Amino acid sequence: MNERALVEAALFSAGRAVTAEDLARTTRLDPEVVKGQLRALAKEYAQRHSAIEVTPIGTKWTMQIRSEFADRARAFAPPEIDRDVLKTAALIAYHQPLLQSNLFDMIGSKVYEHTKMLEDLGLIARKPSGRSLALTTTRYFAEFFGLKSTGRDDIRRLMAQKAGIPYKEKTEPSEPNADDVSAAPAPIENPAAPPQPVASANG
Repeated sequence: MNERALVEAALFSAGRAVTAEDLARTTRLDPEVVKGQLRALAKEYAQRHSAIEVTPIGTKWTMQIRSEFADRARAFAPPEIDRDVLKTAALIAYHQPLLQSNLFDMIGSKVYEHTKMLEDLGLIARKPSGRSLALTTTRYFAEFFGLKSTGRDDIRRLMAQKAGIPYKEKTEPSEPNADDVSAAPAPIENPAAPPQPVASANG
């Protein structure tokens, strides 16, 4: 396998500044080999006058948009979501269709702010269900979080990583819990389609 391409792919996937040692663990390459390939990538990107640069930041490396292009390109960047809201999105994905009243029991009054924010971003849908609202993810959910696989285990694992929730393999069905990601989510449809609910709300 092309070592430089492997390091490039790992750095791109990281989405943040990482050390050569971090990349070495991911790529299973020797750290010195990774450092050499990072320097080569930095030179390569500079020579091609790309809008993207590979550059060191202290003891870490990052792949980012060059400063002269950043302002104009920022409009297309997806909004950042803080950890608490990510956790809420993860819980909805795991347990959907999830009643907002049940989610309130898990995370408290911040449920209203979080679900409104996620709905405004097109990531979830809220539909009346009895005296509450049924929460489901949209087709855009997969696209937003870069999900190539819509398998239930893959969704749980990815969202656990993003939200910082301990991942547990699904065993026995259990009551939803804010720190338990073992409940199976409904599958997510084709991410290329426009946002709309992927699971019907029942009850």
